[in-house]
Amino acid sequence: MCLCSYRNAQKKPGPLKRRVSVYGNASLLMPAFATPLNTRASITALKALWLPSPQLRVVFFSSSYLKGLDRFWKGRGLKEKCLSTGFMLINVALELCDHVDVYGFWPFSINLEKQTIPHHYFENNIPRVSLHYMPEEFVRLLQLHSQGALTLHLQPCS
Repeated sequence: MCLCSYRNAQKKPGPLKRRVSVYGNASLLMPAFATPLNTRASITALKALWLPSPQLRVVFFSSSYLKGLDRFWKGRGLKEKCLSTGFMLINVALELCDHVDVYGFWPFSINLEKQTIPHHYFENNIPRVSLHYMPEEFVRLLQLHSQGALTLHLQPCS
């Protein structure tokens, strides 16, 4: 979920709260210190969600973790300004889980059936290459898949 879609969350928390409530007692992990925009959006979301629901667990990536993750992938040839939040979360899952299945990480504007698809599941924005270079991240995921570190699912869920 892109927090940028909830800029007015502090004044009108309803849409964000409804969106998050479907996950029940799950924690909400936010890349607050990845970029200044993420910091503002994450703190706004935290205030909007925590005040009406103090039991909601909101977790921010630590800046040192994000820097280490960035160094790790840049040391392996990933040349982008900022890792995508999806890629960050896949890395967290690889650290915490015995087996990781990845669905919906597809960096191209058409799918394997040559149908046009949105960049995010909730919007039709074209990827901003200046910030993220999703094809490069996708290549790394394919490598991790071929090494057995995760399972990358490319076909539609049935």
